[in-house]
Amino acid sequence: MVKKGLFNFIINVFIYYAVISGTIIGTNYFVDASSVIRPQHTQMARLALEGNIIATPENYNERVYQVCIVDNMKTLPETIVIGSSRGMFVGEEITGYSNIYNNCVSGAGIEDYYALLGLYHERFNDLPKRVIIETSPWVFYAANPEDRWREDDTYYGSACAFFKEVNEVDLEADNNLNAENPYISLSYFRYNIEQWREKGYEVFQEDARISIDTSEAADFPDGTIRYEASLENESPDRLNKVLAKNGACTYEDSNNMTEIDFEKSMRYEKLIDYLQNNGVEVIIYMQPFSVTQCKYSFDDNLNPGYALAYDYIINLANKREIKVHGGYDARIFGLSDVQFIDYMHLDREGTNLVWHYNF
Repeated sequence: MVKKGLFNFIINVFIYYAVISGTIIGTNYFVDASSVIRPQHTQMARLALEGNIIATPENYNERVYQVCIVDNMKTLPETIVIGSSRGMFVGEEITGYSNIYNNCVSGAGIEDYYALLGLYHERFNDLPKRVIIETSPWVFYAANPEDRWREDDTYYGSACAFFKEVNEVDLEADNNLNAENPYISLSYFRYNIEQWREKGYEVFQEDARISIDTSEAADFPDGTIRYEASLENESPDRLNKVLAKNGACTYEDSNNMTEIDFEKSMRYEKLIDYLQNNGVEVIIYMQPFSVTQCKYSFDDNLNPGYALAYDYIINLANKREIKVHGGYDARIFGLSDVQFIDYMHLDREGTNLVWHYNF
């Protein structure tokens, strides 16, 4: 009787475990809201490279997309832009460079710089003539938590290979085995459920399509973006959201950044030196924070690392004879909060003003 009860208990535990595990794995696989399990953006890349404006699907993984973009390019662009979302407007319209592609990804760190350049280096055994590096202050923060560059094996491998090429040492001693398994990840399960609940069955859509709706977010043929209409255009609602942000900027924990990390700065400088030594023109772009945010970050010194990062970049640029566009304080450029999408993203008009500002 005892043995039978124990057997039934074990069977029940096994069934419960199988059901729970199956639910988690099934949800993560079929929803896959960040496209980390089934990274398929090849058709989207091909449509974009044919000169189309592409609607971005709900489960769009920017780093996987960059892999597909470079893999499907026929020729090496003359100019590329690397960096975070704060540089996503920097394209042909802003810079005037005609043969340009913007490879910016959200939250980019220095490892992303290496990964993106590495994709080109491996694909063409060459580098573009010109590289514009969007540089946000937190890329020099030692405890920057950004880790999305490790999600995709190809992207991760590109970062490691090009880092080794530039620095002659390994970026990481091991592969990304320590990364959380997306199939069984409880945090990814919760995220997928949230996205499913918020977006409904759109979250399952992966089919690439050409955008004909100017109110939706989309990728332009030069790699720059179009936000949805509510963010793309000035409006009282957009302004109110910018004004509502108060206190230190906490993005990438940068409110805790009080110095320029030596290791990060050396990786940045060695990358620039490598590019210049190989005949590549380097341009640095710094996007301002909103006027309201600048009062907290600079006047109240709630983000002390930002001024340090700015001074570091200016000094480095002077030493390396690098052209710099922009800066972190919006007030230098006569901007107002009206021109911001949020507290750290300028709209297209504001980006154009900053790029062409003459000091």
